[in-house]
Amino acid sequence: MTEHSRAPVSTGFNCVIVGSNVQCSDPEARSHTTISTENIVCVLPSNGEHAYDSTMLFLRNDVGSQDSTLELERIYLRTTPPALLSSQSLTELPNHLCHPSNRRIELHIIISTASGTGTAGLLFSRILQRLLLYLGLNQYQVHETQSAQTITELCHSWFIPQAEAGVQQTIVLLSGDGGLCDIIDSFYKTTKEIRAMPNIALIPAGTGNAMANSTGLSGHPKTALMALLRGNPSPVPVFAATFSHGASNVQDGQIRSPATGDAPCLKIYGGVVASWGVHAALVADSDTAEYRKFGAERFKMAAEELLFPSDGNETHRYNGTITLIKRDDEQENEHREVLGHKYHMYVLATLVSNLEKDFMISPQSTLLDGCLRMIRFGPMPPQRAMQVLSSAYQKGQHVQDDDVMYSEIEGFRIDFHEADERWRRACIDGRVVVVEEGGWMEVQKEKRRLLNILVPEV
Repeated sequence: MTEHSRAPVSTGFNCVIVGSNVQCSDPEARSHTTISTENIVCVLPSNGEHAYDSTMLFLRNDVGSQDSTLELERIYLRTTPPALLSSQSLTELPNHLCHPSNRRIELHIIISTASGTGTAGLLFSRILQRLLLYLGLNQYQVHETQSAQTITELCHSWFIPQAEAGVQQTIVLLSGDGGLCDIIDSFYKTTKEIRAMPNIALIPAGTGNAMANSTGLSGHPKTALMALLRGNPSPVPVFAATFSHGASNVQDGQIRSPATGDAPCLKIYGGVVASWGVHAALVADSDTAEYRKFGAERFKMAAEELLFPSDGNETHRYNGTITLIKRDDEQENEHREVLGHKYHMYVLATLVSNLEKDFMISPQSTLLDGCLRMIRFGPMPPQRAMQVLSSAYQKGQHVQDDDVMYSEIEGFRIDFHEADERWRRACIDGRVVVVEEGGWMEVQKEKRRLLNILVPEV
């Protein structure tokens, strides 16, 4: 066999470690295969069902295939090097997949069909489904999203009632940040008591994937699988964004009717980002079928149009009053600080470090540390703004710029002073909210923790 050809499933191989590869050979079939050690997902010791020493699961990408999607494959090993066993052996399943006391665990797979460029289905069929099969896990439910409301509906019809009943759940989410935001928002809005916090295994399938990038799930294609098999559940920090009474949520390009009468103000819970200005505008402008086919590049394309308008107009200066909510550690209380700037270009608060894999928006943020940090800069020439934003790709060097404010906060408020609706759009974890003229948005950290996310072993 060549290095990139498939290994026969039923053939037993002898293998040795040579440098950063595992070389496997079957002297009877006169076949061999070479597997990079970084592509090995795990080694399963023999369960007595066959005569071989162990089973190795690994990711492979066939060069001759029409797409570059990886596939999970397995081979049976007659001999297993001790070094491979010590580093890759999976002797038992984690508690979030198989509870040692045989307590009931609900395992759900959510395939977000609209996320990113539509790869979630392939990730399931070519990788995750095979992994569960090889692990002997066949009791799970698969949910494919049918609309933007599917995940929210699942939360209210299934996940929240089960959590209230104390049933342990693991939700494998093949999605971008939007799917996670739907789960967060649904759980934090419920009035029911959450007795068992669900564990979320995030397999990134979106375009930005900020949470996955910030929790180390995007470093290598197998990392998300390793978090599922060996990861530790960690509580997800959350913020609450409250809007003035006339604000409207935008979904699928349509504006929902704002609250009227005695209806409560719009409130959205998020775990990634709350923004206004260029970031919120580019998220809103790029959320079209035409833009989405470009993947993560759509954000750069929309940003360029905002900074260098094709109609020849100048870059917009966003008008509003920003109030920071900060904590005084010595007096252990909060105080409000109104920024003296009237006009702005970029206003973003985040609980994570990376919005894209290499776009480090908040370099001081560490794994799920719960700290909310704001990045803000005012109007500047578009070339200069591009320079500032580009330096975020250089390990977050933009925060060292004298024109950039970078500060840890407990929350913030924006009072909008814009006549044109286009400049009153805010972004909460990819959701776009249009605020009415003269309206406001207030964001504060949430003290409760209702959900876990599985993060890779350190």
